Amino acid sequence: MKDVKDACQLQPKALNISVADQVEKLDEIINNTNADDYFNKTFITHGMLELLTQGIARLAGKSNNAIFHLKQAMGGGKTHLMIAFGLLAKNPKLRQQKIADISYQQDFTTAKIVAFNGRNQPDHYLWGEIASQLGKAQQFKQYWEGGAKAPDETAWLKLFTGDEPILIMLDELPPYFNYYATQKLGNGTIADVTTTAFANMLTAVQKKANICVVVSDLEAAYDTGGSLIKKALNNASSELGRAEVPITPVNLESNEVYDILKTRLFKSLPTTAEIRTIATEYAESLQLAVRSKTVTRTATAIADEIEKTYPFHPRFKSIIALFKENPKFKQTRGMIELVSRLLKSVWNSNEEVYLIGAQHFDLAINEVRDKLTEVSEMRDVIAKDLWNTNQEASAQLIDGESQNHNCQQLATLLLTASSSTAVEAVKGLTEAEIIECLISPNHKASDYKNALLELDKKSWYLHQTQEGKFYFSRQENLNKRLQQDAEKAPENKIDELVIDEIEYLYQATTKEAYAKILALPEFADIDAELKRNRLLIVTNPNNDASLDALKRYFANELINKNNLLILAGEPSKFANIDSKARHVYAAKKADAELPKSHPQRGKLTEKLAEYQRDFQITILEFYNQLYYPWQRQGQACLQQVKLDFSRSNLKEYNGEQQIIKTLSTDPANKLQLDIDANLDTLLAKAEERIFGNQDELKHSDFKDKYQQNPYITWLPTTNGIEQLINHAIRNGNWEDLNNGYISKSPKPKTTEVQVIPGYANDQGEVTLEITAANAGNNPTIYYAEDSTVSTSSSILTEDKLTTKALAVEFLAVDTTGEHPTGEPYKWQNELQVRNKLDATNRKLELFVIPRGELHYTLDGSAPRNG
Repeated sequence: MKDVKDACQLQPKALNISVADQVEKLDEIINNTNADDYFNKTFITHGMLELLTQGIARLAGKSNNAIFHLKQAMGGGKTHLMIAFGLLAKNPKLRQQKIADISYQQDFTTAKIVAFNGRNQPDHYLWGEIASQLGKAQQFKQYWEGGAKAPDETAWLKLFTGDEPILIMLDELPPYFNYYATQKLGNGTIADVTTTAFANMLTAVQKKANICVVVSDLEAAYDTGGSLIKKALNNASSELGRAEVPITPVNLESNEVYDILKTRLFKSLPTTAEIRTIATEYAESLQLAVRSKTVTRTATAIADEIEKTYPFHPRFKSIIALFKENPKFKQTRGMIELVSRLLKSVWNSNEEVYLIGAQHFDLAINEVRDKLTEVSEMRDVIAKDLWNTNQEASAQLIDGESQNHNCQQLATLLLTASSSTAVEAVKGLTEAEIIECLISPNHKASDYKNALLELDKKSWYLHQTQEGKFYFSRQENLNKRLQQDAEKAPENKIDELVIDEIEYLYQATTKEAYAKILALPEFADIDAELKRNRLLIVTNPNNDASLDALKRYFANELINKNNLLILAGEPSKFANIDSKARHVYAAKKADAELPKSHPQRGKLTEKLAEYQRDFQITILEFYNQLYYPWQRQGQACLQQVKLDFSRSNLKEYNGEQQIIKTLSTDPANKLQLDIDANLDTLLAKAEERIFGNQDELKHSDFKDKYQQNPYITWLPTTNGIEQLINHAIRNGNWEDLNNGYISKSPKPKTTEVQVIPGYANDQGEVTLEITAANAGNNPTIYYAEDSTVSTSSSILTEDKLTTKALAVEFLAVDTTGEHPTGEPYKWQNELQVRNKLDATNRKLELFVIPRGELHYTLDGSAPRNG
């Protein structure tokens, strides 16, 4: 399958056509033109065919339609159509060659031709010029000598005496009328006289059988001149009851656009069979997009159109038609010049192009870029989002990352479709329309869908309508606002965002690995906190708490070395976090300021979620190294380990759990969560690295050394150390000496008796509850009331004893022999003074329980000696 450069042959100068080259002056060309050459570059459009059909009939005296009004913007093909009509009207042989199928073309020989260009202002005015070209200047001399006077209808009819056909072609009249509207004459202007003369001519023409008038107009270009022409036409129409026949020379929304371009720009095209092969290839490429509903029209329909529009894409005409009403765009001439630039882009390209479309404009070519800038009036848009010499435009950067030019093609297509400068213009293309324009045998829909997604994220001037059409505008979009706010974001606000996000990701919830997190701290904050807690320090490469500074601090100053845990990353990449944070800041700022009803509210919501996601991912990618205290060759050091990010995708990221996982497994094994299961190992390390050569340590000293020795395994920060001590004491590995000290070498346990007394009754009897400790499961307990106990004393048969003794001694014996017999335990009763009151005899009795003597005095002296 051949690309267009191999399959098509261009006309000479096809790559360098300008509007100026195409400007045709009716009065010059009609008399100095090679008719064959002229028609070789002329395609007979529907408008031209309509004019020729009715105009030839009028010249042959077979039609009542005498006045034809060509209505199209500047450069729309009006002059070209007039010239073609004039050449045919005066040459019967040419008519037979070119329009043999048109009726009445042989019913007359040669028509007299009057060709007037409104850019000229002859001294004898419009009517004098018409009379002069008819060879009857003297007949109208009275109407210009001594000042402008309008010939009446009778004068015009005398001028048109005879049966010879006359074709009067008046081109570009609005500027002529505009000029004379400024020339005062009596109480009016010369334009008033001209309007009257013009209207009188039109009524006279309609009373003749074979005089035809063709008038061209410039819509919206000359308001005054245009209104005067309409006034004259309306006057003639109202008088005779016939209106002018309006004709549009070229319909830019029809396929004749392609026919004009083929005729003007190409010398030869491939055969129908070759074109059909290309159409089939496109249909196959489009079929997949149709199945996935990326493209809405059927592949067959598009392929059928290709056979009619080749070498152009079927969508090309509709894109050009979007800006055909631009005041500065000279429709047909401008289109031909624009397509000449497009062909230059394609023929200078190394890419294989099978159908030419707007995406193939090469903005690197100066005249191509200048032409699109002129049409669209979007120089800043092109420089920022499409192309600049520094290769820094949005589309260029996207293509640089993906190593293709998909985004630049897509952006160029959208720029062309956004070039209308008319009020309330229709602009842009939907995603489906974009893909339909861009897809080809060499490019899949996904190539451009990805490019559109990226361009929508990064461009400054790309917008989207509520109907889903993407278009460029000189108005800045949400992206630019966000970028500007991001660049201007206060440093302290960015730091706060980073700190908040890190603290959210790594907040200490279980406090198993660390008690607190300090994100991007200053040294003053670190030093105070490390005296109390094990901390996770998240480094800030931009201040004095950087990783290198923390390493020096750890080695030279830090006392509680085992309290330090560091999360760090590669300093050179920290700027990425700052950049992502700025985007989040800008989006949050816009979210607070943008009204809920704003058309970009939905996009902002998406961007905020996207920026927050990117921000979080960037932090996780950056902070991927843990540093924990260790010892190497007898020296304290910070050991590095890569943070384990593996987790279930169904769960939200929990930074604390990932750190716990990393520290409690190989290769770190710094953190131990199951104290019971690993008690022996933990105790052995503690006795070696904390007690050392000491058998006893203060409880507080044990805790201090645990936080100071980097070679000690970590336990949960909440109560891990207390759990270890309690487990060791309970299991008999260590001993709580009950004086604030702990011993790693407990003394042998001897038997003990524990007594819990009840309350004494009125007789002084007390019930004692007796238990034995360190005496096995079946201890023997001896007791003696008011005497010394021994193994010869009475044996307690129950765990209770009711006694009135002043003292009872107990002795416990471990019958298994495991624990030696300890010292006797002596329980001492309490003497209590009780009383009885005899109210009848007014007598008070005092006594002691369980027994004893009472000493008393009656003079207030000490009773001890009473």
